[in-house]
Amino acid sequence: VALLLPAIQAARAAARRTRCVNSMRQIGIATHNYHDSRGELPPMRVADHHPTWLMLILDYMEQSQVKELWDYQLGCFYDQPLSTRAVIIDAYYCQSLGSDSLTTSAVPDNVHSHPRKDPATGELGYTGAIADYRAVAGSTFCHEYYDQNGQRKLLRDGVFNGSTGAYVDGAMPQPLPTNITYFNGDSSKLKSFKGQTSFKNISDGTSNTFMGGEVSRALAESGHAFNGDHLPGVSVGEAAPLCQKCTLRDDEGGHFGFGGPHPGIANFIMCDASVQSLSRDIDLNVLDRMATRDGDDVVSRDRDSGCAPSNQR
Repeated sequence: VALLLPAIQAARAAARRTRCVNSMRQIGIATHNYHDSRGELPPMRVADHHPTWLMLILDYMEQSQVKELWDYQLGCFYDQPLSTRAVIIDAYYCQSLGSDSLTTSAVPDNVHSHPRKDPATGELGYTGAIADYRAVAGSTFCHEYYDQNGQRKLLRDGVFNGSTGAYVDGAMPQPLPTNITYFNGDSSKLKSFKGQTSFKNISDGTSNTFMGGEVSRALAESGHAFNGDHLPGVSVGEAAPLCQKCTLRDDEGGHFGFGGPHPGIANFIMCDASVQSLSRDIDLNVLDRMATRDGDDVVSRDRDSGCAPSNQR
């Protein structure tokens, strides 16, 4: 029996890895079907506290009944009933990651008008489902963009927020604020939005460009799958390398980032809906380049250059 145990464990690990890859392919295909239906890619999130990519594609994951639970006129994530926020989508979990619970509780930050206690439970923090996959927001290159007022700005190390998430260089940036409308001007009640990108914008080639990937346990458990407040997209590259302590909780010293639980590799969904298993020894500069949708866009590839001004816009 002792001799058989390693072989049994290896077989089970291989089966879990295969299931993970199949789930990621399903997510990639669903994203393609969303694109075919709407003529654009889903954004990693619509805006802060509004739906994420993983909510937007549910119609194409054979989960329309779940998607229809989200009542846009009711409000944002925090206004949805617990049964909507905490719904479990099996394809969004990797069995190897080993989370103790598929839901988590998180307190809205201080900019929210919502109470800090969940009205559904009376407890501090709102309960919602987690997910083991995230969109690739973009590279960690020093990135130049122009805001709505025509002012030149910089994104450094792939770090973005609610006002700059529209300017990341990945495949699925959030919409420009001017392309989002709300019911009666209430920013908690989403009416419509228009995404920024389609496959024609992936000039590096869909098979060479990241769409999403599996993430560490600490990151997966840090927030809600359907809440735009909680890292729906993450950058990857030199300033945000693959996790090393991927299966530990945050309170155990687990790392935040892409990587997942499979030894020696990190699985990524590509923009052609394939899944690539990349070596953890991959050059981080290559990760940066695979994270951007357009290698010919006007960005600096040298972090020490300070993003020199460009004549193009």
